[in-house]
Amino acid sequence: MIVDPTPPTTARPKPRTGRRGLLAFFALIAVLVAAAVVGGTLPRLTRRRALLAASETQTEQRPLVEVSTARPAPARSTLDLPGDMQALVDSPIFARVDGYLRTRLVDYGDRVKTGQLLAEIDTPELDQQIRQARAAVSQSQSTLNEVKADLDLSKANLNMARLTVERWRRLAKGGVVARQEADQKEADFAVTEAQVARAQASIATTQENVRANEANVHRLEEMKAFARITAPFDGVITARNVDIGTLINSGNGGAAREMFHIAQIQVLRIFVNVPQTNVASMHPGQTAELRVQELPGQVFSARVTRIANALDATSRAMLTVLEVPNPRGVLMPGMYAQVRFSTGRAEAAVIVPGDVLILGRQGPRVAVVAPDHRIHLRQIRIGQDLGSEIEVVAGLSAGEVVVANPSDAVRENALVAVRNIGK
Repeated sequence: MIVDPTPPTTARPKPRTGRRGLLAFFALIAVLVAAAVVGGTLPRLTRRRALLAASETQTEQRPLVEVSTARPAPARSTLDLPGDMQALVDSPIFARVDGYLRTRLVDYGDRVKTGQLLAEIDTPELDQQIRQARAAVSQSQSTLNEVKADLDLSKANLNMARLTVERWRRLAKGGVVARQEADQKEADFAVTEAQVARAQASIATTQENVRANEANVHRLEEMKAFARITAPFDGVITARNVDIGTLINSGNGGAAREMFHIAQIQVLRIFVNVPQTNVASMHPGQTAELRVQELPGQVFSARVTRIANALDATSRAMLTVLEVPNPRGVLMPGMYAQVRFSTGRAEAAVIVPGDVLILGRQGPRVAVVAPDHRIHLRQIRIGQDLGSEIEVVAGLSAGEVVVANPSDAVRENALVAVRNIGK
């Protein structure tokens, strides 16, 4: 038996470096994963916190609105309405006779007096008719003289017949003459009486003919007077449509034409249509201020003279007529005028800017800002439209704050921030 002299070596355990490396590797991976998770989550959380903060800030921020304060309206109300200015008297002048214009004495813009001669017309046909009518009068007068002569003759015959019949009556009673002859004389007397009566009737008829012919002459002479065209009243010539030599036709229809147009402008009339809401305050004698744009700074005093007492079914307005003195003639017919009425208020009212209105199916409304800055939509009733402002007669009190130019953010119970733009 052989024995190995080398002592046996003791077996050492293997080192654990492989397991440790694996653990370190996994730890590194875990660290990396955690870092990645943390690196991706933290920015997201930061952004989320920022969005939540912005959202909360936006929620807490109130919309800014501009507001105005309603102020009380004046104790007296003014009403401005357009008016149509016309002459107090405005008449066309037509010819009454036919002929040719011989002379024309006036033209556009001439001021004339009552009875002043404007033009003359040549009337050859009418002149001939007058001559014929006068000849007829002379002829009927001659006939009347003849009939009167016949009457005188008949009366003479009647006297002779009366004497004759009286003699024959006495002779017939004494039996001197035959009864037949006496009766014949009675008949002759009766015939003579009838002739006298007929002559008297002829005289009456002829006298009527004379009067008729004379009346015809007077009619034609009066027609001839219309050959002189005169002014019917004091006024100004606003139109002239004829000149010398123009053929003139009488009347105002057919081929006739207006010769002149005369307007009386010392006093002018203004026609105004008053809306139904203001009709109750109109009455005759009421004064108003009249303004014309072409005459800046000048105010004319007008007075209501007539009211129609009925409303137009289409416009729901009442025609009101005013008169204004025009001694200097600065106002002219046809001008457009602005008429201002001043009346007492029947009910209290406030004035707000016109841009506060909210129009919709519920009617006109305004957004009222309460003391706690909450919006309350309130229905109102409008009085007058004053242009940039409106008059509110119901639904709003003086001193209340309303939103100007309300946007979609202005709704019931909304909280707002306000900025005052004036009262």
